[in-house]
Amino acid sequence: MKLDLMPTFFKAIGDPIRLTVLQVLGQGAFGVLELSDLLEVRQSGMSHHLKILSKAGWVESRREGNSIYYRRSLGDELGIQQQVFRSLDQHDLPEPLQRKLANIRAARLQAAQAFFANHADEFEVQQERIALFHQYGPETLTLLDSLRQPHHQRALEVGPGKGEFLSALSERFSQVVGLDISTAMLEQARQRIEGKTGITLREGNTAELAREAERFDVVVYTMVLHHVPSPQQELEQCAALLSDNGLLVVTDLCRHDQEWAHSECGDQWLGFEPDELHGWASVAGLEHEQGRFLALRNGFQVQTQLYRKAPQTLISEHRPSAPAAVAV
Repeated sequence: MKLDLMPTFFKAIGDPIRLTVLQVLGQGAFGVLELSDLLEVRQSGMSHHLKILSKAGWVESRREGNSIYYRRSLGDELGIQQQVFRSLDQHDLPEPLQRKLANIRAARLQAAQAFFANHADEFEVQQERIALFHQYGPETLTLLDSLRQPHHQRALEVGPGKGEFLSALSERFSQVVGLDISTAMLEQARQRIEGKTGITLREGNTAELAREAERFDVVVYTMVLHHVPSPQQELEQCAALLSDNGLLVVTDLCRHDQEWAHSECGDQWLGFEPDELHGWASVAGLEHEQGRFLALRNGFQVQTQLYRKAPQTLISEHRPSAPAAVAV
C-alpha cells in the first residue's frame, strides 16, 4: 500500500458504527437495508459508511440478483486486516443485535423452506440446466475416497436431494445421516434409499445437530451451500460437528452471473469463489486438503473442495507461545 493511502485505510475504521458493521459482517454477507435495520441507521447513512469501508478495502460487494451484499474483504492489506477481524470476533454483539440477526437468518431459512415445499417435484428439471449428480458425483466420490481414513465410519449429508449421494455414502460408511429442512425433499430421498440399511433421514438443520453435540467423521454438502441463508456460519457449524481429523466435502458452483438461478432454482447465492470458501473454512478451524474443478455446460463450473479438522491438541501446539526471556 502506498504511503498516501494509509490515512484513508486507518481512518475508515475510526468510527464506532463502521467497526460494528465489520463485526456484523463476521456473521455473513448482508445488504444495505439489512445493515440499516440491524444498526438502526438510515439507508443513506449506511451507504455512506459502506462506501468509506469499500474504498479503503475493508469490505467487498457482490450482486445477488437485484440486491448487493457486502462482506469482509478477503485480502489482508499491510498484514493486519485479518488480525482486526479476529479481534472483533472475540467480542459478543449486543443481545438486541443478535436477535435481529437471528430474525434475518430465520427469514432466509423460511424462504428456502417455502421454495422447496412448492417446487420439490420440478426441482430436478431446473437443476438439469446447471448440473446433475452423474456430472459431479463421481468426481466428488473419487476425491473423498482418496482422503478418507479407515476409522471414518459416520457420515452426514446436508441437503441430500433425491438421495443419490446417500446411497453412495452408505456403501462407504456404517452410519449415514441425511439432514434437510424440507419434508418434501426428504420424502424423495426416502423413496430412493428404500431397502438400504444404515441410513437415517432427519428433518432439521446443522445448528440443531451442533446443539445436540453430534459428531461425524465426514460432512458432505453437494450443491447445497448456495441455498443456505449464511454459508459462512454453516461452515462454522460443520466444524463443530466434525470429529478430529474429520473431513468436510463441499461441492458447489463457482461464482457466476446467471441470475435466473435465484427464482428458478431457489439459489440464495450465485456460487462462490474458491478463496471465499477457503477463508471461511480457515476461520472455522478447517484446513484445505484438495480441490478440483469440473467444467459444465451453460457457462457453469462446479468445484469440489475438501477440508480437514485438525485435532485440538495440534491446534494448541501450533498456537504461538509467549516469547522466551532473553538473558542480557
